[in-house]
Amino acid sequence: MLLKYLKIFILLITFSSITGQSNYEIFDRANVFYSEKNYDSAKTLYLNLYNDRMISKELFLNLGNSFFKSNSLPDAILYYEKGLKIAPGDKDLTHNLQFCNTLLKDKNSIKKSILINELILSFLGKSPNYWAYSSILMMFILCLLFLFYWLTNERFWKKLFFYSTTVTFLILCITIALSAISKSKVSDSKYGIIYSPITKVMVEPSESSSTTYQLHEGSKAKITSENENWYEISFNERKGWVKKIYVKKI
Repeated sequence: MLLKYLKIFILLITFSSITGQSNYEIFDRANVFYSEKNYDSAKTLYLNLYNDRMISKELFLNLGNSFFKSNSLPDAILYYEKGLKIAPGDKDLTHNLQFCNTLLKDKNSIKKSILINELILSFLGKSPNYWAYSSILMMFILCLLFLFYWLTNERFWKKLFFYSTTVTFLILCITIALSAISKSKVSDSKYGIIYSPITKVMVEPSESSSTTYQLHEGSKAKITSENENWYEISFNERKGWVKKIYVKKI
């Protein structure tokens, strides 16, 4: 009886691994397009993965590179910045972002120091999806181990499944916590990228207001407040208001 349930468990795990490979196959296909300098096709596949909630520093790096090769500097900066949110201090993302910065009229500040919690997140190097899928897998294993514990009458196996269930439960709690931490990091959008060749930053959130300064496409500004149609931003400690249609949150 126990052997039968173990076989079912192995089959289910195998099925899960096979279905989880599709995104990676698309990612590999996009990489082939990129290597062949077919940047538009590569970009389309990368964006499909992103819209399908795949999140990883490799995806953001490749997305940024594809947009850069397509001469879309604001989009390149946007995805490099998104990548650095889940992998602070990554050398490739930082290097490419610094190079983009040399092409901007309004130079962006690039963070040098990394907080300890960001170092931990960078060391883990995984997306919210990874930890969410890990939690689901741990929950599945936990249920199976509890089932085996409940079905078996042999003292050795009962003891083994009891301790295995306990350890798996602890791992499940850890993966849930890491998923929540990673998701909050990705969802935290305090900055935005300017998406207009020249954007007027107004004194007040009104088109009739006077202009306090201007920003150019690719500039990164801190979002300090917002209303229905406007963001209050800060760039080099200068504040003002811009229309939301000209800004994309990181």
